[in-house]
Amino acid sequence: MTRTAPPAHAWDWFSRQRLLWREARRRLAAGAEPMAQRYRGVEARADVIPLLRADYRRDDVVRRTVDDVVTDLVFLGRLDREFASLSVRNPPRGLRWWWTALTGEILDRETSTAPPASNPPRQLTLDDVFGGYGDG
Repeated sequence: MTRTAPPAHAWDWFSRQRLLWREARRRLAAGAEPMAQRYRGVEARADVIPLLRADYRRDDVVRRTVDDVVTDLVFLGRLDREFASLSVRNPPRGLRWWWTALTGEILDRETSTAPPASNPPRQLTLDDVFGGYGDG
């Protein structure tokens, strides 16, 4: 599957997950690849995230590492099922983007586990107002 770079909302979600970006940085810094030295020299989120974002587009090692970290730590290595089976209530857009990117599963625009309202709100008419609708 052809992948595009994560959109801003996916990076925003990723950057708020300290465990994820720190693990990606740790794995990259421990590698033998030439860019490993760059990741050894940074530790703060403000330094790590811009490196990951820039390198993700152009470096297969960084892309695989970030994808593997998300797969391992967020989805527990289980990409062989449907997103609904994860039972994630109100999943953020960023999380949903990573799932689709890693699995290819197209998710509905919105998922909600909330039960449908038994009495959906309705627009009052002037007759309702004049008749004292809701006055009891």
